[in-house]
Amino acid sequence: MIIKLENDLLSIGISPNLGASVLFFRYKGKDIFQPASEKISSAHQTALFAMLPYCGHITEGKFTYFGITRQIISNTKDCSCIDGDGWQHSWKAEQISQESATLLYEHDKSAGGFPFNYLARITYTLKGNQLHISLSIKNPGKLPLPCGMGIHPVFTRKSEAKLYFKSSHIWYHENTPIFDRPYETPKEWNFQNGKSVTEKFDTCFGGWDGQATIEYPDDLKIQITAPDIFHHLFLSTKTTDADCFCLAPASNTPDAFNLASQGVINTGIQSVGPEQILTKDLIISVESNK
Repeated sequence: MIIKLENDLLSIGISPNLGASVLFFRYKGKDIFQPASEKISSAHQTALFAMLPYCGHITEGKFTYFGITRQIISNTKDCSCIDGDGWQHSWKAEQISQESATLLYEHDKSAGGFPFNYLARITYTLKGNQLHISLSIKNPGKLPLPCGMGIHPVFTRKSEAKLYFKSSHIWYHENTPIFDRPYETPKEWNFQNGKSVTEKFDTCFGGWDGQATIEYPDDLKIQITAPDIFHHLFLSTKTTDADCFCLAPASNTPDAFNLASQGVINTGIQSVGPEQILTKDLIISVESNK
């Protein structure tokens, strides 16, 4: 099943069976995200998936919370857990209209995965030239729920793109995590005044202000707008197609649970109280750059 939404400018395809992920996103018929292949078997191979209830990895699937060490079964080949549970499961379509769709996933910790129960919702809505993505996590339990959220879009035409965003520090680069505190963003990685993606990145930038722009000369401009909790931005060129790149807003750093338990501050872990709901919207705007 594919849920298709469209208006006069935008169209999007959503797969409930693959983690409520996006298979394609187009502006006036032109691909903004790298479209998913028909042969994919995982949401990690789609054009966009949600990272819930945490972003990035948890080293060896183990972390301590409220003095209790919790173990999660690995969902990757390198014995780590990455990007939460949502992308691994089918979601239920709750509400669908021509320009909006809401999907639901209910996580039961007794079935494995993240060691807390939670209820997640994603709503995709087309509004003019904007794609609005609403992420929410409800805590049905009796203890505070530690969590994070984000989206993982893969954009086309890396070789033509120029990126603009502000960051003050680096939390992670390639296989080098930060164990005590982040370090200042190197000058050569300063995207504030615009920079082409000419080198390899697998990097988490911190101190992000929630605004990022992708410009394709004489073509399109894409604006990413994220609210208060999204202080981290992942930039990755590790895709199957060499001319693609990921620019992913995230609320938490890689291995944030373990860093926080070691006393590291500003890792971005959110705490949702019993029966409380954390809801945040992100917006991706597309317009002509001609």
